[in-house]
Amino acid sequence: MPPTSAIITSILPREREANASFRLLGRLVAMSVSIFNRGSRLIIPLFLYLCANAAQAVEEIGPLPENYEEGADWVLSLSSKPMNEYLKFPKSPVSPLVNVEVSYKIRNGEGNWEKTRIYETLWYHDGKPRGLRRHEKLKLGEDTQGVIRIKRSSNSSQQVKALTNTVLRLLPDVYLNKATLNVAMYPRDLCDQADSELSTMRFYRVKKTTGDIQTLTLHVVSDTEGFDRYYYYSAIRKGQVLE
Repeated sequence: MPPTSAIITSILPREREANASFRLLGRLVAMSVSIFNRGSRLIIPLFLYLCANAAQAVEEIGPLPENYEEGADWVLSLSSKPMNEYLKFPKSPVSPLVNVEVSYKIRNGEGNWEKTRIYETLWYHDGKPRGLRRHEKLKLGEDTQGVIRIKRSSNSSQQVKALTNTVLRLLPDVYLNKATLNVAMYPRDLCDQADSELSTMRFYRVKKTTGDIQTLTLHVVSDTEGFDRYYYYSAIRKGQVLE
């Protein structure tokens, strides 16, 4: 049986499903679990099949703060929402879920913004990725630069964990396009939580290290004044981080 993450990967949850429907499906799932041996993952595909389907309307990405708007060739936008009723049954291995949508827009040859497109849909449980659906290939121009912008959402720790993990997951995609990320931009009230989450993922604000170290730089700012920090990813083979 494939892992839960592999099953969820190919599924897009239906945006307009009512909470009552989710609860009903949750009961069906729980009933199936008792039949197929409680806790079994065999019924998860059935639940996702019933919940999934409709394409979501794409919300246009708004303008960046003025000092970042002019220099950006593209913008990746992240939004999150809780999915507390999805796969909610006794001993569920993936409930509650957090859904993260990644959309993006690029400038055309005339310098105008093209329409916003959906790039990926991700699902997280306790800050760990449990599923991914890629809607299309990310096409950022070579030698271009841009911004990852995190949209305002609940300041719950689960959503901040999911959003920060998604930011870091997008870094290789940007570099594979031979593009440059200028900043990751958070709402000001989420910055301190993001700072804490980054440290758990080995992104540190450090001045020096000992031993052999590989670094990756991430510049994090707030959408209003007050937060502007550089983080360095540390994969230390020998030695230790010196604060």
